[in-house]
Amino acid sequence: MRTSKRISRVGWVVAAAWVLALNGCGSSTESSTAAHGKKTAAKPKALADPARRDPADMVAAVSATKTGAPVQLKFELRQRPGVGQPLDVDIALIPGSPLVERVYAKFQPGEGMDLLDGGDLAPVEKPAEGVPIRHTVRVLPKRDGIFTVTATVGVDSATDSVARAFAIPVIAGEGLPELGAKSEVAAGQLTPGTGFKTH
Repeated sequence: MRTSKRISRVGWVVAAAWVLALNGCGSSTESSTAAHGKKTAAKPKALADPARRDPADMVAAVSATKTGAPVQLKFELRQRPGVGQPLDVDIALIPGSPLVERVYAKFQPGEGMDLLDGGDLAPVEKPAEGVPIRHTVRVLPKRDGIFTVTATVGVDSATDSVARAFAIPVIAGEGLPELGAKSEVAAGQLTPGTGFKTH
């Protein structure tokens, strides 16, 4: 009788030990799963589409005039321009007035570059003020140098139609020899820091 009671008590102890062991395994599994979940959540997000970049992180194009169409143009080069390599230039046109009824644009590369795609931005009707209109221009630099993509932006309102020109600089390959660039700046042919000729 005592032997059976001892066996029974031993059985309960063993059963209790197994239950504790199983619960311990379960909790460690849950902890492991939770930790794994945290690690997964900490993974970096996929890179955003470069064509959708926040305009605040883009470069403002230079305008030939201080006044003109109520629109701002920002741009970004997808990669460093190389001679003989296609280059995508991402554009963000930002209407600056609620009165704008239509926006359209034409892009032309200067001498030394070919236009491969994106020369025209079709008219966008009733654009929202401050909301970027996206476009991509693809050009091909043909030699080392500093070149310009000119954007002529047309803006129509109920009472007026105006246009504004913007310049987008592209430094391809080695750019211009440093000495030549300095001499042109000194002679007043280039505006320092822009690479644009002044007339």
